[in-house]
Amino acid sequence: VDENGKPLHSWRTLILPFAEQQTLYTKIDLSKAWDDPVNEEVRKSAVSLYSCPAHSIDVPRDHTTYLAVVTANSCFQPTGSREKADVTDDHSQTLMVVEVDSDRVVHWMSPQDAGESHLLQILPKSKHNHTGGANVLLVDGSVKFISETLPEATRRALISIDGGEKIGADW
Repeated sequence: VDENGKPLHSWRTLILPFAEQQTLYTKIDLSKAWDDPVNEEVRKSAVSLYSCPAHSIDVPRDHTTYLAVVTANSCFQPTGSREKADVTDDHSQTLMVVEVDSDRVVHWMSPQDAGESHLLQILPKSKHNHTGGANVLLVDGSVKFISETLPEATRRALISIDGGEKIGADW
């Protein structure tokens, strides 16, 4: 964020060096916003890591379907960061990122992400990129499929980092 608290870059930008994208990362001026003209060359780049292979036709090449879930009690914060130690719930049952449908994509550099509503709206009547639900990334680094029929209470528990909720292994 800048001195006024305005988000400058997404988490997707910040993890590029850890995703074998160091060359692209070094071209970014992190002191300027992601959509500043100085970052235009990188902004035009596509990063395949941020595109679901099953639905890359429906999504512009410089956009992503992978959004962090940002709430007061989730892994990601609107203007701050958390330490992994802040996550006291089971890391295999605490989510960080949700895959959204092609109508909700954002530019991969944009600091725009998902709220709780994105996860709660994965329902039978909703549009999905995958039949029956969506993929989520968990704190332990695993990816799991979340069913459109998963109860709302379980979804909320998956977002919480320290609620101590007990979630069955078969969710």
